Amino acid sequence: MNLFRQNRTFSRYTAIVILSVLTLVFIGFALIRSPTLIIPPTDPANPTTVYVIDYGYHSRLILPDRQGGLLQYTYGDWHYFALNQQDLSDGLAALLMPTSGTLGRKRANDITELQQELGSDWQDTLLSFEVAGTQAAQLLESLNERFNQNIDTRIVNPRNNVAFVQDDQDYTVFHNSNHELVNWLEELDCQVEGFVTWPNFQVKHSEN
Repeated sequence: MNLFRQNRTFSRYTAIVILSVLTLVFIGFALIRSPTLIIPPTDPANPTTVYVIDYGYHSRLILPDRQGGLLQYTYGDWHYFALNQQDLSDGLAALLMPTSGTLGRKRANDITELQQELGSDWQDTLLSFEVAGTQAAQLLESLNERFNQNIDTRIVNPRNNVAFVQDDQDYTVFHNSNHELVNWLEELDCQVEGFVTWPNFQVKHSEN
């Protein structure tokens, strides 16, 4: 009888654990797939169009430059993102511990060239919205200065032709490319709502 009760208690405990894990997985999946909303400023002064590329797991910000082209900026893990060291140990290191960050930059001549970079993956999304021209120019200048601070570490990734430099900001799962993008968007007076670590960016215009 005692053995029967023990087995019954163990079965109930196992069922509770399994149900709890499944619930957490469901909640996590719902958070991951729920939209991460970018809310641009209302009636920005001297408006200019900026872009966000969402690849489903990392993202890039694209700003207009003074030469009439577009500059992409992105952030990530130095070893995984810049050096293409993407085996299991590097992937786990990037997820589980602070690692060396990297800032990436790439120029496009126009929006057509930018669109051609999107892959066939259904997750690849190009978003556009307007912000104040002065703030966009200031952010671009700040990012250029940040990139040039470590220009001696510059390499070009042959897979995507993005130029990377080591960055002073450590990369962690709590500060990845999407968190950094949100910081940049906030400097453009945008609001961001939703799950950021693994986002599904969408643009929502304010009703005010």
